[in-house]
Amino acid sequence: MTTHRYTSELRWDGSGTRSYASYTRQFRVAMPRKPLLVGSADAAFRGDPSRHSPEDLLVAAVSSCHMLSYLALCARHGVDVLAYADEAAGQMTATAEGGRFDEIVLHPRVAIAAGGDVELARTLHDRAHESCYIAASCSFPIRCEPTIEVTDRAPAPPPVRRDLAVRLPDEPGALARLGEAFGRAGVSVEGGGGFAGVVHFLVANDDAAVRAVRDLGFELLGVQDVVTVRLDQERPGQLGAIGRAMGDAGVNITCVYSDHDHQLILCVDDLPAAERVATAWRS
Repeated sequence: MTTHRYTSELRWDGSGTRSYASYTRQFRVAMPRKPLLVGSADAAFRGDPSRHSPEDLLVAAVSSCHMLSYLALCARHGVDVLAYADEAAGQMTATAEGGRFDEIVLHPRVAIAAGGDVELARTLHDRAHESCYIAASCSFPIRCEPTIEVTDRAPAPPPVRRDLAVRLPDEPGALARLGEAFGRAGVSVEGGGGFAGVVHFLVANDDAAVRAVRDLGFELLGVQDVVTVRLDQERPGQLGAIGRAMGDAGVNITCVYSDHDHQLILCVDDLPAAERVATAWRS
């Protein structure tokens, strides 16, 4: 028997509970070597609807544990899963005394490679439920209603994100005009920053972004591939460590910012060398 231990440090962001209606429900959870989690009560209980609630996290834990158990079983039984998505739903009943979850229903949609055994793929969901640690720890019913499809096409890889550097005119509204042009072109900005009239934006659709910049008549300074790394936000010195590793490899970092997933985005002068450093960092 193997025992695994998990730890977390929770801190409430408030400073007084003088009345039920007035105190903040926001909290922070720190786990070793993982990004900080900021949560709140559910909106029904005076929480912030933009934050993850404990109820959200419970449903997500059940759904993700089932998926990981299922993928492991498929890999061991020769079922080639090309895509997996789940729309999980939990129902909770609150009473004057408290409340509890009535059930969670999983709706996984699985695409397997052509020639795969559909019935086996379906049956493995039952075994995944039995082997899921989270499901085994819950006292309420968890149902799984899978959909299996066979396809001969692998899902499209995620789009490559690139850094777009633009010099803004020194005038009010210049950034607004660029943002509006991106919106019209269907370009989503996934990170970036700027200083002294030069802005850097992380975009997936760089062709459309370039056209938007040129249509405005703004100066395009360049488009380049980036290196993405995730820092342990709970460990001081991470920025220095990755910076030193890049420097020791002869890589000059020309621009740095973060994306919407709290990952560090680096523009560099030697991409292959920087990717080697990043690969070692991730491992």
